[in-house]
Amino acid sequence: MYFLQKEYQILIDQKIGVFWNVLKTCLKVKKQEKILIITDYGFTNHNMSYLLAKGYQKALEKKGYAVEFLIQDIKKGFMHVDSHIRNALDTLPENNVIIVSVSNKLGRFGERKSFRQFTREKGHRFMSASGLQDARNSQFNLFMEAMGVNYARMQKRGKGIKKLWDKGKTLRITTESGTDLKVDIDEMEAISNTGEYYLVGKGGNLPAGEVYIAPRGMKGVNGKVILDGSIRHEAGSKLLSSPLIMYIESGSVVRMEGEDAKLMEETFKVFEARAKYPERVRLVGEIGIGINPGAVLIGLALMDEKVEGTAHIGIGSNAWFGGAIKTIFHGDQTFKNPTFYVDGKKMEL
Repeated sequence: MYFLQKEYQILIDQKIGVFWNVLKTCLKVKKQEKILIITDYGFTNHNMSYLLAKGYQKALEKKGYAVEFLIQDIKKGFMHVDSHIRNALDTLPENNVIIVSVSNKLGRFGERKSFRQFTREKGHRFMSASGLQDARNSQFNLFMEAMGVNYARMQKRGKGIKKLWDKGKTLRITTESGTDLKVDIDEMEAISNTGEYYLVGKGGNLPAGEVYIAPRGMKGVNGKVILDGSIRHEAGSKLLSSPLIMYIESGSVVRMEGEDAKLMEETFKVFEARAKYPERVRLVGEIGIGINPGAVLIGLALMDEKVEGTAHIGIGSNAWFGGAIKTIFHGDQTFKNPTFYVDGKKMEL
């Protein structure tokens, strides 16, 4: 049993307004709905999953909402959700609300393909935060800053970028440090993830604040990316102290240079060894841009990919947002100060 330290009880109480604004704005919760919160206790000094879950619970209960608050063991790799979680999800009536805040993963559903598919089929709205194991308790206020933004303003910006990308045929991303990547996006549809999770069957993660797109095919993804923000690896995420260079040919990472090249190579090999189709693990599945003005780089993919003034390249699976890559790995790798060109024309950020 994890006992919430008094200092964090005070911090949560101070931020109840932020939690409630997220629930009201992003989910548009209703009194008659059933609300399920799923979390875990985290690790010593890394209890962010539990802190965020308690914040949502306290904000809802303060407004008189009924909440079912469930805790399970921390899940890694191919572990399944705990039986009581599975039962709660199975018995939750259609068209309700699920909030997930977990240190690593929610866990597998057995015969179900994914949590997202489950929520779509049942008409549930959801918010999620996963991969929180590297977040320190001392970063709680940073999460509140990233979640306490002006959503209307961020959503307007996201829609503008999405409109440009949806019409575009090619993206080119450059940086002064040497990034130069060309991506074929012809006929692909961008996703604006800005916290609009209030429609039936919809959901996404928080902090929100990114626009992303799957490449049309692998032949049209070529160049190099100088990563100088953070990387997602097999054991978690980390801030980069020196650049990591990824060379990409026909949509695949063919070579890497830098202090953390060995770490990423080991990550790819771990997932290739587990994958049914190992050749898919190193494929570029996503190009994204961060647009959250309250987010900062902290060495956590969930937050870092949303930071305004950054871009990210997702390696691995993209089938859940319109791509053709199905594999067991998806890792977002972040870099700073990108310049985007859509069909050769510079995109004003």
